[in-house]
Amino acid sequence: MMLDLVAFGEILWDVIDGEALIGGAPFNLAAHAVRCRLRAAAVSRVGDDALGRAALAEMARLNVDARWTGVDEACPTGTVTVELADGQPSYAIHENVAWDRIEVSEEALASLAAERPRAFCFGTLAQRGEVSRRTLARLLEAFRSAVVFYDVNLRQHYWSEPLVDAGLARATIVKVNGEEARVLGGALFGGACEPEAFGEAVLARYPAEVAIVTLGAEGCLVCERGKEPVMCPAKRVEVIDTVGAGDAFSAAFLAAWLGGAAAEAAAAAGNARGAWVAGRRGAVPEEAGAG
Repeated sequence: MMLDLVAFGEILWDVIDGEALIGGAPFNLAAHAVRCRLRAAAVSRVGDDALGRAALAEMARLNVDARWTGVDEACPTGTVTVELADGQPSYAIHENVAWDRIEVSEEALASLAAERPRAFCFGTLAQRGEVSRRTLARLLEAFRSAVVFYDVNLRQHYWSEPLVDAGLARATIVKVNGEEARVLGGALFGGACEPEAFGEAVLARYPAEVAIVTLGAEGCLVCERGKEPVMCPAKRVEVIDTVGAGDAFSAAFLAAWLGGAAAEAAAAAGNARGAWVAGRRGAVPEEAGAG
């Protein structure tokens, strides 16, 4: 059985109130993709340490394919200190960690390409390290025929206009949140953008088929090429924390999209899963009780 989805980037531990929880947007996306009945792998790197071994154990437990996740003997497994205010996270992302040095050998790349994944997913944060940035470029070349999902995920100072521009130029589906739309509107389009204007600007300049702006409890704005923008409302939930909710949205959206759904229907599926995660603690809550 071939892979449906490959997620590239950081696997790390979110430390929330002193408790370490497995995370990293690509890992979260892959884990939720498995929950959405896709076959998913992560291309990443962990340290040769207790947290790295625990991360690999979590990948196995959650059925995320770890064949292309390496172990770094020189750098530790990534960690992020997460502070929550009214359920909204802020992050202290620690540097010089294993996922800054993601590498894929020619043999490993050939074996991954042989899986013919239908979707390839990446973000911006993992590109802060030169080694990982070069590896991403090789993977994007290898998967030109796949659906390319770019979850922009601006974090602190770990992005630049040229980096985001290059990602947008390769994407089939682009996802940002409302604040990222406003920031990138100024950086890329010469002025702050409201969600609808941002999505339309992306489709006008770049080859993407869909641009999504997530808006938290309000839902999301979806711009699909050749169609009018549409607002997709979210289910109201009591928010526990929003860590991983966007990644859950991405996984459910892609599962529906790869299954043949139009963008609006895929976004509804994404909203439902994102809301479910926001009402629970951690990025990949236990599945019992999921709707």
